[in-house]
Amino acid sequence: MTISRKIATGAVSLVSLAAIAAGTGPATAAPSTTTTKASTAQSTVVGTTTTLSAASGCSEWKRAGSLPFKWSTVKDGCGHFGKPGMKMGYSWKVFRGSSICVKVKGFNAHGKKTWYNAGCGKAGSIKVPWGNVAAEKEMQVKGAALFNWL
Repeated sequence: MTISRKIATGAVSLVSLAAIAAGTGPATAAPSTTTTKASTAQSTVVGTTTTLSAASGCSEWKRAGSLPFKWSTVKDGCGHFGKPGMKMGYSWKVFRGSSICVKVKGFNAHGKKTWYNAGCGKAGSIKVPWGNVAAEKEMQVKGAALFNWL
């Protein structure tokens, strides 16, 4: 069986892209269980929303990547239970690429989801109102970089 160079190059590119996405893409990390989740990817025309399953704990740093000129959303896939007056902390650190601009999800006094501007830079952290809500952490990121976040 003969495989043409174009087909082989395309197959290698797809496998490489899948490996990069699984290792450094935006991660929704769920605790390891006896069953495994399949990776899913989803994108929209207006912005980019990417969701990939990864195996790491809810309190561990997650790896993610972002695109230049478009807001990418990353989710941690863990349920965080709040209480009245609680604030949720977010941290990030770029390990390859330029600085990133970050918005993080929190909840206002009425329990409505609100995006809080966390600023731009190679590293940072912020605490935002969470309140009496159970939800997963989310960040919106813009800038070409690979980064860790918690």
